[in-house]
Amino acid sequence: MYIDIFSNKDLVNMNRTTLEQWRCLLAFAEAGTYAGAGAILHKTPSSVFQTLSRLSALLGIELLVVSGRRSKLTDQARALLHRAELLVQEFADLEKLADDFAGGWEAEIGLAVESIFPGPWLDQILHDFSQHARALRLQVYEGVLSRIDDLLHRQQVVLAIAPRIPAGFIGEPLLQIDLLAVAHPDHPLHQLQTPLTMHELAAHRQFVIRDEGSRADSAGWQQAEKRWTVSSFTRSKAAVLAGLGFGRFAAASIATELRSGQLRLLPLREGASMPVQLYLVYADRDHLGPGAAELAATIRRLADQFSRDFATRK
Repeated sequence: MYIDIFSNKDLVNMNRTTLEQWRCLLAFAEAGTYAGAGAILHKTPSSVFQTLSRLSALLGIELLVVSGRRSKLTDQARALLHRAELLVQEFADLEKLADDFAGGWEAEIGLAVESIFPGPWLDQILHDFSQHARALRLQVYEGVLSRIDDLLHRQQVVLAIAPRIPAGFIGEPLLQIDLLAVAHPDHPLHQLQTPLTMHELAAHRQFVIRDEGSRADSAGWQQAEKRWTVSSFTRSKAAVLAGLGFGRFAAASIATELRSGQLRLLPLREGASMPVQLYLVYADRDHLGPGAAELAATIRRLADQFSRDFATRK
């Protein structure tokens, strides 16, 4: 394959350089010797020498200069290395994408995640999955309750991390998280005589996340009549940290704030910790593509790890 990577017309015959030649230049830069570059590329030292000589001739510039008993890259060659690295990596990504398609991998998949799912855990899932599907496009949607249902029904996602399995879908228990009732240390609720009752809690403002689905249903998530509804976990947490009210958050999501004293657990007589079972829900488990199957396996594996790690820290 021949590729034109520069537009500068003063460099003649650039359209005849090959990826293999640029790989050879990068290997020599890494190893520093013909033999070392050959070991990386599984070529003989003489083959590396010939390849670099040919590249130098095509470019019309010296790539190597003899220094003592060894050859080293010229300043001009080093100036080309970064662009060469980008070229080789982009081509590798292109080949990976083609291989994925040939193996039946999807071009794009969607994942819906319940808003109470801890952000650091989602970050780890995405990081680990990215190691297996760099070329695949991933759409991640975060929402509450019926918003997740809608995404599944509309076939916008193939997987969902949700607190319930909608009718007509298949799911499996993933992990249980604890929603903790917390407030700023200076909040009036912390000034009352403990333990607090639900009646006392209901007299104060609670921050909850809006269910933006077509069948909005927040039953079981709101206990205060004086509740304020916001659109995201981030906004709800910021409001509670500012002392504007109390809220319920996954223990893993506020671990740092609890340790630092920015938030304190509300001393409730009952219901201070609300366990919530989360499920991994499949839009169509019988026709799960390779990419979605890999993502599901990543979610299940890390969910087990999160559960064990968090249980150990309790």
